[in-house]
Amino acid sequence: MEHIIGITNARNNIKEIVDAISDKDETYIVTRDCIPEAVIISYKRYVENKKLLKIVKELKYEKSIKKSLLRFKEWLDQKGFDAGSLSEEEIGDMIKNLQFNSDF
Repeated sequence: MEHIIGITNARNNIKEIVDAISDKDETYIVTRDCIPEAVIISYKRYVENKKLLKIVKELKYEKSIKKSLLRFKEWLDQKGFDAGSLSEEEIGDMIKNLQFNSDF
């Protein structure tokens, strides 16, 4: 369950809040002047969230790599190269040459 609590109330009741968070896996949103400023969650949920965030970042990275590879293969096709016939070393050399030679 999610609770919204003012910062003064949170400070005055921190033990009860921590007990509720650890025993019942509750979440507290702490406000200052009616504006949400912080969230208090259990350590277990914090660790889970970090793992999920890492997975999301990895998936975004993989998607970016796949998109870049697809765009590179399209570029190779436009330049008349057969991407399937090129070795990794040849592709690596082409990329290095692209950094120094805009004629490619």
